Amino acid sequence: MKNRIHYITLAVFTVFSHAVFSQDAPEKIWVTFENTGDVPTSINGQLESPNSEVQQLINQFNIIDVEQALSNSKREDLLKVYEVECLCDAMQLSATIENTSTALSRPAYAPKYELLNDPNDYDINYSDDYALDLINAKVAWDYSTGDTNMILGISDGGFYLGQEDLQSEYLSVQSNGAVPAYYSQHGTAVSVTAAGATNNGMGKSSIGYNCRMNLASMGYNQVLQLSYSGSRVINLSWASGCGYNAYVQGVIDEVYDNGTIIVAAAGNGGTCGGASNLVYPAAHNHVIAVSSVGPYDNHEGVIGNPASCHQHNSSVDICAPGYNVPLTIGAGIWITGNGTSFAAPMVTGTIGLMLSVNPCLTFEEVEEILKQTATNIDQINPNYAGMLGSGRMDAGKALKRASANSCIDIDYPNQLGFVDPTDTITENPNEPGNENPGSTEAPYDSSKEITGPNNGNNANDNSLGDDQTDTSIDLEVRMSPNPTSGSTTIQWNLSQGMHITVIDINGTIVHQEQVTSGMRELTLNLEHAGIYIVEFELEGRRKRVGKIVKL
Repeated sequence: MKNRIHYITLAVFTVFSHAVFSQDAPEKIWVTFENTGDVPTSINGQLESPNSEVQQLINQFNIIDVEQALSNSKREDLLKVYEVECLCDAMQLSATIENTSTALSRPAYAPKYELLNDPNDYDINYSDDYALDLINAKVAWDYSTGDTNMILGISDGGFYLGQEDLQSEYLSVQSNGAVPAYYSQHGTAVSVTAAGATNNGMGKSSIGYNCRMNLASMGYNQVLQLSYSGSRVINLSWASGCGYNAYVQGVIDEVYDNGTIIVAAAGNGGTCGGASNLVYPAAHNHVIAVSSVGPYDNHEGVIGNPASCHQHNSSVDICAPGYNVPLTIGAGIWITGNGTSFAAPMVTGTIGLMLSVNPCLTFEEVEEILKQTATNIDQINPNYAGMLGSGRMDAGKALKRASANSCIDIDYPNQLGFVDPTDTITENPNEPGNENPGSTEAPYDSSKEITGPNNGNNANDNSLGDDQTDTSIDLEVRMSPNPTSGSTTIQWNLSQGMHITVIDINGTIVHQEQVTSGMRELTLNLEHAGIYIVEFELEGRRKRVGKIVKL
């Protein structure tokens, strides 16, 4: 029997503080070491550097710790970034480095992470879940209930891993150890909102349904780790500052280049001093920034009270339910809460569904689909017109658009070799509403497809059929285990010789092989964590049959 629902408010997107610390309180900056050999080490409890200039800074500003800030990066410039902690005025330290240092460069304030605060379980704990209804979740699920191989990354304060809708849905967790209780409550609420267990007869439904998650604590180094461990989407329901940070933009660009989409909470109204102010990372480039609406598409939490609304500004891309949202913050605890913290994971989960039906979608394509299918809410919120992005997300329409454009149904040229996965992917012009008069590509011809039961969401279906001898090519493929931390075996049903290509998310070939007649399986040992697309060519036709997630 469920615990009684506690209808209380959870609003945990804490206001970023501009307070000036005393010199007895540690302050932190990020800085680039031009020569990493100058990085100090601790000797008998004292920091010592072989560079006299760096040593002078250590002594002058009472620097107590220096640590590599972005060890999970693969960019040479970001690997030179270190977090410097001092008992000093960080502004004075930065000014000294900027004006006099040759060993250090590009000082910036270090990020200060602040939390922004019809399945059979659809209405167990709530008479209705307005949030899922408002974004048309059930319509979205008609197109896809997600893919267990689609991994969402959640970077947050902490997690109660035993919560009944979370315990079976995460693949890995990277934690900072003991954290305050509200950190774990927040992370639990965010993760279950994105992709908690659904259709399991208990708890609540989650938009991401069958997608699964990698969990990590707050921080940009953790964001890099989530991206390189195979997360296609990463949710950031926290703020790290109120101004642009070039180092942070570098991290986001690296994650973007790795094929991962970042979704961030836009802020809770009082964040950074006012609802119209920019909040970061949401305001950085290559981030989908999410603000809030209520059950009537109202941007003001209390209609008529401007002080009750969340962020509205030029950085907002889209809105989702963020007022009185049904949540769980721990085992058997079901509440409602307010915050863009909870609007963002609804968008994250929806993107997980979109990528489940079409794993080749790019950041730009996902963003465009979300915006084009959103419901414009400017007339309902005239005081905020033009500041709420494209409006309120419609997951049902977004899934319809994404599924009409499946990357595994593309006809490729009649030639052996690699085809760049960034080639334009157009919707089937024969589908009503998908006419594209600006396209110069030849009309879609379904007779040229490699056909079979895997044309939809089930590219990794576990059934293997018999050889097909008719004019169509009924190709069935299974990849197992998937996700994998080791090798993966690809099996197929046809006995003809064929060409198999495996590419990473950036389009780089990692494996090509011409398999001989009679072969029906191939074992791959992928070197790096990430997401890989598998492509078969048979009789001059190609098909992307699915993806492998290497953990």
